[in-house]
Amino acid sequence: MSITDELRKEARGFGRYVYTAPQADCLTAIADRIDAEHEAACAEAYGNGVMSVPIALDESQWVKLPVSEDGDVLHIGELVDEKLPFGGYAAPAPIDTMELSRGAGGYGWMVKLDAENRALISPRLLRRHHEPTVEDVLREFAKGLGVPVADSYIAASAAKLRLAGEE
Repeated sequence: MSITDELRKEARGFGRYVYTAPQADCLTAIADRIDAEHEAACAEAYGNGVMSVPIALDESQWVKLPVSEDGDVLHIGELVDEKLPFGGYAAPAPIDTMELSRGAGGYGWMVKLDAENRALISPRLLRRHHEPTVEDVLREFAKGLGVPVADSYIAASAAKLRLAGEE
């Protein structure tokens, strides 16, 4: 039984004290506010990469969700790019499974992408997928040529390419 359930039970007169209707309503309202704030805090924590998972003895333990190579929190169903062993990234795929397991270095997350017979991989080999922009394509092109290019030049070239596409 939660603390707020105990407070509601007490307010209904099943505890050690007897309350008038306004007092009981006040206690119930306090319990409702506590529950609402707790739910909001849990939702915010989940948005920041923390979730509650059940463990032995009917307790809960908060754990950090897996993060990508860029430090972004990953969620099931999210579209990600997998880093390839010899450079570059594979086609985007959604996250199917996240598994918290114990290895030689302690506990850690492993992720399975939505594909048959795929092995579990480290979330550090993933990045959130986003559609490439003109700047991304230019940056990758320059990198492939081995030419260092300033961001200001890439931005100016991207603007010209966008104008050319409109005409």
